[in-house]
Amino acid sequence: MSKLLRITTLVTLLCAAVPAAQAATYSFSGMMDSGSLIGESFTGNFSFDDLGLTGVDLEIRGLNSLSLSFLGNTYTLGNADAMPDVSFLNGSFLGLSYSVTTSTLGFSVIPGFSDTSDAFIAYDKLSGGNIVDGQSGYGSIVYLPVPEPESYAMLLAGLGLMGVVARRRSQAA
Repeated sequence: MSKLLRITTLVTLLCAAVPAAQAATYSFSGMMDSGSLIGESFTGNFSFDDLGLTGVDLEIRGLNSLSLSFLGNTYTLGNADAMPDVSFLNGSFLGLSYSVTTSTLGFSVIPGFSDTSDAFIAYDKLSGGNIVDGQSGYGSIVYLPVPEPESYAMLLAGLGLMGVVARRRSQAA
């Protein structure tokens, strides 16, 4: 039993030595629900520094990276009209804020107001810098956090510890 206690203590110390997560990564996808681009889909991912989030009131963080694929094009931080960011309200993730304007299309990813369920993307087709009548619409967006490697390490350590315990119990019986 003392060997199991030593192993448990070692695993706990190793887990405590792993630094706290500082970067969070999310993937997202969606589809246009209205307008001339109805049925067109988009996908992407972004990361940001979550160190210092307090879970109190409105908190906004700038992005470290972003990639969005839409209509055969890939958009990044460099394509943004303004600095993109993510928002949290009382610890609840609201979504991404990101806008791009090209010669033929303008679109904005809008965060939700209370959570991600009311986040969306809106677009306008453009010609000569002007919105083309009847060529605007919106779409839905879904966010998924990407697990960090530390999460997998903790899972594997826990499963390994459970295996050791189960083996010891079967040997004792």
